[in-house]
Amino acid sequence: MSAMAKYVRIFKPDPKDEEVGRRNAAVSTIQAKISAFDDPWKAIRLASDLADAVVDGKARDEFAKMVEQAIVDAGSAAFVRKDHDLEIVVVALVSALGLIQHEPNDSVLSPINALAAGLWSALSFQPPIMEEPIELLRQDVLFAARHRTMLIAERSRKRVEVPEIGPLVLPENQPTTGRANNAFRKATEPLVKALRENAELDREEIEFLWWKIEDWSDAIGCRLSDADPFVRAVVAGIDGASKLRRLPASGHRNVVLRNVPAGSLASLANLLAALGEYRATLAKTIDAKRISESAAVFPLLATIESGDVVRIGADIERDARDWGARALLEGGILRTAKQLGG
Repeated sequence: MSAMAKYVRIFKPDPKDEEVGRRNAAVSTIQAKISAFDDPWKAIRLASDLADAVVDGKARDEFAKMVEQAIVDAGSAAFVRKDHDLEIVVVALVSALGLIQHEPNDSVLSPINALAAGLWSALSFQPPIMEEPIELLRQDVLFAARHRTMLIAERSRKRVEVPEIGPLVLPENQPTTGRANNAFRKATEPLVKALRENAELDREEIEFLWWKIEDWSDAIGCRLSDADPFVRAVVAGIDGASKLRRLPASGHRNVVLRNVPAGSLASLANLLAALGEYRATLAKTIDAKRISESAAVFPLLATIESGDVVRIGADIERDARDWGARALLEGGILRTAKQLGG
């Protein structure tokens, strides 16, 4: 079955074969454009826009122009954006789904991996949509995004096998000193690269576990174990994420949530009230510009930064462990993307 065949009836009850074919061609074009993003923040902003569009059915300008042009270029010359927002949103979502549902061949925050992480964070904060067809597509995207993000988080922490020093090859057309230096550099480059990558992961583990042993948060100026469960969970998630160099894996979540009890529930407004005076202190640690650009991906951090609880999904009550896991996920995406994209 083609990519669009399963979902085309969301916006066109009786599609023709050529229409499905043209939308499939548009999907391929859109996927190529997303894969060519040169900054993870572009993919994260796209994830935020798509998540917002799923809820209100309104295509955001940034991706709407891309989708509209792709549909026109695929052979639908008369297609215009006006009155076709739902179609544009569906085509964009199907394009994203096609990218993220495949087995990843890397573990860095590439554009596709950043898109997956952003979609998981944004869509998992939302309530279900009443319209069943679009909700099924939303669930498919959410499942694929979650699976891919967890997979790359685990893979990114596998140590690299350190190779032997390669052979020294001295080109005849270079000066003796230059030949020796270049040959040595090429021979040792794979070994040094592997050692550096492994050392970076070792340092991440040491800093993360040392932070947990200390049981102290500079943000709130006290031991985490002495704080209210909701405060403890959120602060631990944010603090823990600040120690990471990759997206958080299940082991990091388990460490962050250790000794955070499940039980009582809180909406976003109630959580903000529980944070109290700590909100302003935590807000100083958050990149306001990046968060505001992709607020749907960072609903918790955006609320802490601004104090504004008007968010889609804000009324859903979650327990302390859920809020802690969300703080870790959002903080991990923010830190990893900043390391790669500034």
